[in-house]
Amino acid sequence: MMNGIDVASYQAGMMTAKISADFVISKATEGTNYVNPACAGQINGALAGGKRIGLYHFASGGDSKQEADYFISAVQGWIGKAILVLDYEAPAVKNGATWAKTWLDYVSAKTGVRPLIYLGLSDENAYDWSTVAGANYGLWIAQYNNYNPVYGYAPRDLYGALKYWKSAAMFQYTSSGRLGGWDGPLDFDVFYGDESAWDKYAKKNGGSTPVQPSTPSKPDTPVSKLTGFTDSLGDRWYNESGSFKLNQPINLRWGAKISSKLIGTLQSGASIKYDAFSHHDGYVWLRQPRSDGYGYLASGESSGGKRTSSWGTFS
Repeated sequence: MMNGIDVASYQAGMMTAKISADFVISKATEGTNYVNPACAGQINGALAGGKRIGLYHFASGGDSKQEADYFISAVQGWIGKAILVLDYEAPAVKNGATWAKTWLDYVSAKTGVRPLIYLGLSDENAYDWSTVAGANYGLWIAQYNNYNPVYGYAPRDLYGALKYWKSAAMFQYTSSGRLGGWDGPLDFDVFYGDESAWDKYAKKNGGSTPVQPSTPSKPDTPVSKLTGFTDSLGDRWYNESGSFKLNQPINLRWGAKISSKLIGTLQSGASIKYDAFSHHDGYVWLRQPRSDGYGYLASGESSGGKRTSSWGTFS
């Protein structure tokens, strides 16, 4: 799994080489008369910083092949290095799957790279995308539950369900992300694969078979079979990758103590990824990897060494 951002001219001036991200996706073009003036700097900066890159075209709904040619011309120097994407939303999305598939097929034929399509969940549910999904074009899905600030990457589960794709390659889960080094909101994205999977999407003659999210280890694995460590406070931790979905609001803290400084309050329905757990001070604590360190969450009361809780669900 990789965490990253997508940017446009609103983020002109961002030092993408230094921003905390595994990948940066930049808006390249819109319609047949707009090129993002910040795109080259954003993408070249990301490459200089060792990040993966992507480029997207915002569809206006005009002639699909003319829009495809306009996009290809603008991104020519990065073809084979970048994931290519059709951003298909209002007003163009009203044209449905036919317009989108024509654009995708044309770009694929001209570049040798099979693009992804970006859709909001409501649009993915509202239109018939069977021809696009059936043609093996990967999906970048977008869906927000609110517009509250999200400090550091915090991928969650999708609220709702996909109708035409079995899985998404990538998920944009907030437009209110906050990262050090940029004073403003950002789109946060999670890519369900590693760098090798990203490169397969980007390479010429590559495929867009949707990447299946990795399956976390079961949270009821006996601790005797898990590796562990003792932290500086003397609390014993066990290494385990998993997901915890909240059934109630829970505080996320900078330390695994009730007295530790608060990062924020996660709301019911939110989901976090954790890489270790600990039983101490009467709670089952989870450790959340973050771009700026670790967050800690009391997932429920500790009882008999089990990691089950009425506060949420493990997977």
